[in-house]
Amino acid sequence: PIILAINKCDKPEADPDRVKKELLSYDLVCEEFGGDIQAIKISALKGHNLQELAEATVTLAEVLELKADPTGLVEGTVVESRTDKGKGPVTTAIVQRGTLKKGSVLVAGKTWAKVRLMFDENGASLSQAGPSTPVEIVGWKELPSAGDEILEVETEQRAREVVEWRKYVEEEEKINEDLEVIEAKQKEHRDTYKKNKETFSNMTWRQRKSAMYKANKQLMSSRPTEKLLDEKPTFPLIIKGDVDGSVEAILSIIDTYDAEEQCELDLVHFGVGDISENDIALAETFKGYVYGFNVNSNKYIQQLAAKKGVTIKLHKVIYHLVEDLKEELSNKLSPMVEQNIKGEFLHFFTLPILSEFPIA
Repeated sequence: PIILAINKCDKPEADPDRVKKELLSYDLVCEEFGGDIQAIKISALKGHNLQELAEATVTLAEVLELKADPTGLVEGTVVESRTDKGKGPVTTAIVQRGTLKKGSVLVAGKTWAKVRLMFDENGASLSQAGPSTPVEIVGWKELPSAGDEILEVETEQRAREVVEWRKYVEEEEKINEDLEVIEAKQKEHRDTYKKNKETFSNMTWRQRKSAMYKANKQLMSSRPTEKLLDEKPTFPLIIKGDVDGSVEAILSIIDTYDAEEQCELDLVHFGVGDISENDIALAETFKGYVYGFNVNSNKYIQQLAAKKGVTIKLHKVIYHLVEDLKEELSNKLSPMVEQNIKGEFLHFFTLPILSEFPIA
């Protein structure tokens, strides 16, 4: 079920109808166009129509008869995750089933937690959280990713077993993918060998030796010479964000980069939290740039970066970060020379007229 909330409708240039029409390409049809998706025009800044959005959500839940079971083991979803200086890894989650209590053991993705503290949306401490309750959970060993499913297990030992099993399955899948690539390469080499063997099968040993010599000579001549420096420019990049969702959004934008043949964009590292010494060391090793979104770098980190010649760029608006990244990538490219012909200069010569007859 989907409810469409069109934000920033308080701006004079807002055009909600354009948003609804563009969503038709994704098979999302609003009620105005004969569909079943409710569209609410809101303003998060000024609080316009937020009550109407809540009522639409409750109405849809009642129509679909969506009910949660407050008993049994907890199930939920990670909405966001971040690193807090005083609390450590912190996640914002929605409880979908069961009742979450302090001391519960949770598993999400490839990490687990024993709930030490819980807070509501106002920062007040909670002792338990039932279904449909947004809650901030403290006690994770590592940061899970936004969207990971949260499951409650009986003991910490069981949580470790689940995490180890998930990591093992991921490693096995990666090994299988690598084996498929290796087998494809081996098959290609076997086919090439059989083809060459069939070509030389009807030749004498002298003819075979001469043909192999010519083939190897041609192969060596066509092989590119070894270069000490790669002609194609590269742009090593380190991304740090305040929360997992911000980093995910930036990585999604980076995935749309399609100019690898001109300048290779090398994502060295990405993570959540303030810029650290490790980030500076990586940037120095790969001669890269450190981009931070809604994070800080203390005075010591800035001095260390200046000493090692590492560029740190901090942004509060994601579009500014993307524009800055585009500008830096453009500076890496070699200049393109274009020749535009404005006109041509023509020479005219006057030739004498020759005639056999005298001119009267």
